[in-house]
Amino acid sequence: MLNGTRVIDADGHLNDWHLDWERLLPPDLGPGATRSVRDRQGFPHLQVDGMLLPGSERDDLDYHDLEAVMKQMTRDGRYWLPLRPGEEDPVQRLPDMDEMGIDVAVLFGGHCLLVASVVESPDIAAATLRVYNDYLAGYCATAPDRLKGVAMIPMQSPKVAADELRRAVNELGFVAGVLPPHHKNGTMLADPSLEPIWDAAEELNVPICIHTIGIQISPAAPLAPGQIMGETYGGFPSMLALGSVVLGGVLERHPNLRVAFLEAGAGWVPYVMDRLQESYETFSLHAEKLPRDPEDYIRGGQVYIATEPEERALPLVAELLGEDYLVLGSDYCHPEGMCPFTMTALAERADLSDDLKRKILYDNPTRLYGLS
Repeated sequence: MLNGTRVIDADGHLNDWHLDWERLLPPDLGPGATRSVRDRQGFPHLQVDGMLLPGSERDDLDYHDLEAVMKQMTRDGRYWLPLRPGEEDPVQRLPDMDEMGIDVAVLFGGHCLLVASVVESPDIAAATLRVYNDYLAGYCATAPDRLKGVAMIPMQSPKVAADELRRAVNELGFVAGVLPPHHKNGTMLADPSLEPIWDAAEELNVPICIHTIGIQISPAAPLAPGQIMGETYGGFPSMLALGSVVLGGVLERHPNLRVAFLEAGAGWVPYVMDRLQESYETFSLHAEKLPRDPEDYIRGGQVYIATEPEERALPLVAELLGEDYLVLGSDYCHPEGMCPFTMTALAERADLSDDLKRKILYDNPTRLYGLS
């Protein structure tokens, strides 16, 4: 709680690389089955379907003193280090939440976020994400009133994904499902094959969260090399994904569906709204005919956007999107998340009204995730 306001972390993380994958996965998946490995710096990663997941290589750190890198990422120790114990141990996470003023945290994975987007084998992807979901359920069981799970579902197998979403919500108590902005094979969110996922989410009355996975698997990846370019343009696929669900008719076909775009920032939303609207007015004969304008779908109550606490464009986004559709994630405990100051950084802003702060920190994520 901050300044008398309850706080919901709309996007927190935990690690998944420490799981005993060889023991937990079915034995018939073959040599490509998920396993944990370490790179030359000693960082743990997942190796799936015979490859180290994109975004897992840290070769750029080989050219720097690791201690200096960590010092810079933590702003000389002001922010918490990545790989915090609470990312693996829920008992140690709870006091971190208390220090940050977080009452409830909605939880997403680590490298398993990439499994739905880069792995070719549907069987390996489905089995890996099912094991992860079971692990997350156990993690949340430590404090079920404060820790809420989000189901990882395999984009490679939409019908399997829909069934896994139903299992996660009905049996494990999860509050949402998560998809990447696209699959590396080019499948976008409006692809007809994904309809079973949208159907299931509507049926269950849970949102689908579109969580950025960086630009590494985007066609634009060669144009954004290195950590700084990658971080700067990592939200680019989410911009494409928003256009896909709007112009592809997903929101029109599923009027009760809620879709949240997380960890991509919010400042791009006015630009995309304007460009989609202008392009649709000029070239609508080249697209699926929609009963409403693109901007009306974006601000019509189905789309939620996660802001970062210090975004200067936030007042404009709130004006154009609507104050009721912005949320805030701590990104616990990634270096760009500003932990432990994420929530207080927003709560202390002088350019936002107290009503807007309360909506972002509590009212809106409560509505998005169906919490009480």
